[in-house]
Formats: sequence, structure tokens, C-alpha cells
Amino acid sequence: MVKNNQTILKIDTHKIIATLPVMPYQTIVCLGAEEGLFPILFGKYVFDGEVIAFDKNKSNIDKTKKMLKKINLGNVVLKEFTKELKISPESVDGAFISNWDLYNVSLELFTKALKKNSWLTILIDSNDKSQSIPESKISKLGFKKDSEIFIDEQHKLYNFRF
Repeated sequence: MVKNNQTILKIDTHKIIATLPVMPYQTIVCLGAEEGLFPILFGKYVFDGEVIAFDKNKSNIDKTKKMLKKINLGNVVLKEFTKELKISPESVDGAFISNWDLYNVSLELFTKALKKNSWLTILIDSNDKSQSIPESKISKLGFKKDSEIFIDEQHKLYNFRF
């Protein structure tokens, strides 16, 4: 989970992209706009695809919209997070969760949108002992763990395949 702007600035986004099986034509769901960092990162990378970003914080959505307009990035769709994720079934190639505590309840909802052989990545604060990935819950939904990777001294990525 990204806690604030200072934490965001420390994250090595190149390392995140290098660890994901993301391709330029894919459709990606990003749960947690985090003031634009991840939607913009994925939007630039999937230049022939689309990013659907959800956030519970309206302020993050507004800031991200302003940044997207400023850099003229048109393949990112921002939506306010609700209990019903309206995404077409089997239309998503990958999903990135930047705030596990806020979005873990939606895991079952958006797995219906994932295509076969899609990926799921979860970013957590490895220093926050209250955060833990319930791998048994994730595996019951059909995910298989690929890897655990430290992005920096504070953040860890969990990569799964569907």
C-alpha cells in the first residue's frame, strides 16, 4: 500500500514493469489510482491497450484526471470504486492492486473480468506487519503464485497467474 507522495516518489516503477508479463496491447485493471502514478505508468506502457483505474478516493481520481489531460494520455479510464465493478467478463489481461487493504474485498468481483492466463500483481508495504496476502484465498479463486519481489526496502510485489 502506498501511504503518501513521499513513498510514491521512492517506488522504482521501471522495476515494477520489468517484473510483470504486461504487453503493449493489453487491457489492465488498476485498483488504486494513487494520484496517477500507476494508471499513467500502465497507460504509457500499454499504448495499444487500455487501463481501467479504480479508486475509492475522489481526490485521487481528480488529480489523476488532471495529470492525464496535461500529458494527453487517452487510453486510461478512471472510475470511482464501488462494490460493483462493471467490467465485461473475460476482457482483462492483468490486474494491479496498489492498496491490498482497501481492495482485497473486490478480488472475487474482478476475477470474472480476467481472461485465462492473465496476471495479478499486488503491491504491499513490507514494513507494515498488518498487511499480509492471504494466499489460500487467492489460490481458491484460481490464482497460482509466480513470485515475490522486493521493489525497494519498503515495497514488495506478489505476482500471480490466473
